[in-house]
Amino acid sequence: MVRNNKGFSLVELMVVVAIIGILSAIAIPSINKYMAKARQSEAKTNLASIYTANKAFFAEFNIYDSRFETIGYRPEGKMRYNVGFQTSPVCPVINFGYPRNPTATAAQNSVSVCTVGSAIPTNGSCVVLADGNQTITGDTVNCNSGAAAFTAASAGRIASSTNNIDRWTINNNKVLANTSDGTQ
Repeated sequence: MVRNNKGFSLVELMVVVAIIGILSAIAIPSINKYMAKARQSEAKTNLASIYTANKAFFAEFNIYDSRFETIGYRPEGKMRYNVGFQTSPVCPVINFGYPRNPTATAAQNSVSVCTVGSAIPTNGSCVVLADGNQTITGDTVNCNSGAAAFTAASAGRIASSTNNIDRWTINNNKVLANTSDGTQ
């Protein structure tokens, strides 16, 4: 009597499982890196929005400011990056025709949007950073008799495989720079 065995042997199944394991071990780090690179677009988009808002404010009042409320920028949704300005506003915008003196507590970065008493409406939800309160550095607004410059920054942890912080800056000349690559 001839047996007609159909199916796979245990050895054949184990070889297939081993091949899939090897391929996934090679692919997963690459996929994580590509996902982190895609997440960098959030920083670029938010910094471009801050740039546009500050340039529009400059066009009207001939001065830059680091307060979101003053320049008309409002971050929305859950963000992986903290964006904005680190230093306190030093520009007396009321001296340049701005209709009122902005409060010193007005938000100047996306973390302070969630603080009590923030002047930025959050529609009942706070900006939630994936990695907590990442500080932003190297970002200032400098005023000197109407001549002004600004540098806005963003910082966030975007790769689950590393503890590196991804940092970006943009200045009034629209120079966008990745000062610390968090995808590595």
